[in-house]
Amino acid sequence: MNDNNDRPRLRPQSAVPLDENDEDVRDGDAFRRYAAIIRTLRGPDGCPWDRKQTMQSLRRYIVEEAFELVAAINDGDSDHVLEEIGDLFLVILLTASAFEQQHGSDFASILDHNAEKLIRRHPHVFGNTTVADADDVVRQWDAIKRDTEGRETERVRSAGKGLPPLLRSLEIQKAAAKVGFDWPDAAPVFEKIREETGEIEAAIKDSGPDDGSIETEASIEKEVGDLFFSVVNLARKLGVAPEIALERTNSTFVERFSRVEEHLAANGHEWAEATLEQLDEYWEAAKREGF
Repeated sequence: MNDNNDRPRLRPQSAVPLDENDEDVRDGDAFRRYAAIIRTLRGPDGCPWDRKQTMQSLRRYIVEEAFELVAAINDGDSDHVLEEIGDLFLVILLTASAFEQQHGSDFASILDHNAEKLIRRHPHVFGNTTVADADDVVRQWDAIKRDTEGRETERVRSAGKGLPPLLRSLEIQKAAAKVGFDWPDAAPVFEKIREETGEIEAAIKDSGPDDGSIETEASIEKEVGDLFFSVVNLARKLGVAPEIALERTNSTFVERFSRVEEHLAANGHEWAEATLEQLDEYWEAAKREGF
C-alpha cells in the first residue's frame, strides 16, 4: 500500500509524473531514438522487409520472440535475456507502426491509451483506495474492468480467444473458477487425471489392433484432449504456468538427448546398433551429469 501523500502528481491524460528524474529523461530519449529508427525502417527509403510487414504477418514473430525470451530467462543468461527483450520490443514497435498505418493511431496514442488504463486500474497507487495484498489487487482489477469499463471478466466463451490451445485452456479454467466452478484443491484433479488416462486406455482397447477408422481416431483424440485439459488444470491449481513448464521439459529433453548422442559417439556406437538398454544407460548417465 502507498501513502497518499507520496503519490506522484499526474498530468491530465498522461501517466508521466510531473517531476521527471534523470532516468525518466534518459528513457524518453532512448525511446524517441528507437521510434525514429522504426519509422525510418518502414519509411519510403527504408528496409523492403520491414516496409512490407503488416499486423497479420507479424503475428508469428510476436509469438516466436516471446518464447525465445522465455527460453533465455530459463537459461539464466542475462546477456541473452537483454538481447531477446530488445527483439520482442522491436516486433512490438513494428506491430504498432503497422497499426498506425492501418488505423491511424500513432505510438503516442497507443502508449497514452495504455497509460490511462494503468492509472485507472491502479487506484491504490494513483488514487485514494487501499488494498490489503496482491489478491486484493486482482479482485479490484476485475471489478474495475466489469463495473467501470463495462467489460465482462467472467465469460468462459471468450476466455483466451486467439491464444494457443494450451494457454487458452488455462484462461478458460481461470474464467470458470472466478464464478465458482472449480475444485477446492488439487486432490480431485489428480483423480480426474487418472480417470482420463483410463478412458484413453479404454478407447485404445475398444478400437482393436486394425481399427483405423475416423470415428476411432476422433474418440482417442477427444480423450487425449481431455487429459491435456486436466493436466493444465492441475498446473493451475499448483500455481505452475503450463506452457513454461512444458518448454522447460522440452529443453531438458533436447539437452539430455544431445548428451546421449555424445555418449554413443564416444563409445563408437551408431543409433541403429545401440540396444534400448544401452540408450537407457546413456540417458541415466546424462541425468547424473546434470543434463
